[in-house]
Amino acid sequence: MSTTSTKASRRRSPRARVAHRCGTVAIVGRANAGKSTLLNLFMDTKLAAVSPRPQTTWHRILGVKTGDTYQALFLDTPGLMYKTADDLDRHMLQQSLSALQEADLVVLMVVPRPSDRIEERILGDLREGEKRCILAINKVDLAPKESLLPIMEEYSKLYPFLEIVPISALRKDGTDVLLDLIARNLPLGKPLYPKDEMTDRPERFLVAEAIREKLFRLYRQEVPYFCAVEIEEFREAEPPERKKVYISALIYVDRDSQKGILIGKGGEALKRVGTEARRDVEALLGQPVFLELQVKTRPGWRRDPDLLMELGY
Repeated sequence: MSTTSTKASRRRSPRARVAHRCGTVAIVGRANAGKSTLLNLFMDTKLAAVSPRPQTTWHRILGVKTGDTYQALFLDTPGLMYKTADDLDRHMLQQSLSALQEADLVVLMVVPRPSDRIEERILGDLREGEKRCILAINKVDLAPKESLLPIMEEYSKLYPFLEIVPISALRKDGTDVLLDLIARNLPLGKPLYPKDEMTDRPERFLVAEAIREKLFRLYRQEVPYFCAVEIEEFREAEPPERKKVYISALIYVDRDSQKGILIGKGGEALKRVGTEARRDVEALLGQPVFLELQVKTRPGWRRDPDLLMELGY
């Protein structure tokens, strides 16, 4: 009798299954809010170029984060700027707005200061799309603690955020809480990518981004904003004949004066770019790399739709 009762109890109490969640998460905000730093942190690798300079991100970049019960398809986006000066600016704005429109969930990243016209425009786009949104106030380690609560209260009146989370992406403070909130607010769904797939971008793109990041980190003023990187050749290592991956990259600049600055006296400046970029590329590929860089002047390339398309913009 007791045996029958135990079996019936087991049938009534099967082990509960946790529903799987999957969805697209757009990370949006003004330039230099820390969006790419957050993506790289969540992915535990460098997918997006990062520098202290604003508007380092020029592409929409997919990062696939797979957990035990969720798969978040993160879309890192160029900083939203609603005034555009050329074809490249217009491309970046379109990339950001399309990611916002497609997203199942939006993470709006701001810095700890009162909102201004840029945030107000973004919030207007969120309202228009009736988007579910988490507000991440980044760089809180740089702000006085007493200033944070009034900023959170102000934003809470501007939009019905699911949550408002203070974080420091650089110091990894509060980011675990943010990731958990994102995972719990994704729509129900099966994974769309294999567990080991992290992005839909090819290695050539990631190599070009590694080079472009060094241009932003090593050069001043306007020079990095007028540099585009094209991978001309990418040959895999074939031991014993070729023990290193061979990569040839072409850097386009807008003017000859920029070319001179980029190369530097005796080629030393460009050599430093190659040395620092090669380290990142070797970490990315897990193999030794021979990286060759050349510089070419292409006047007005930011306004050349054919070249921009060729470069993946």
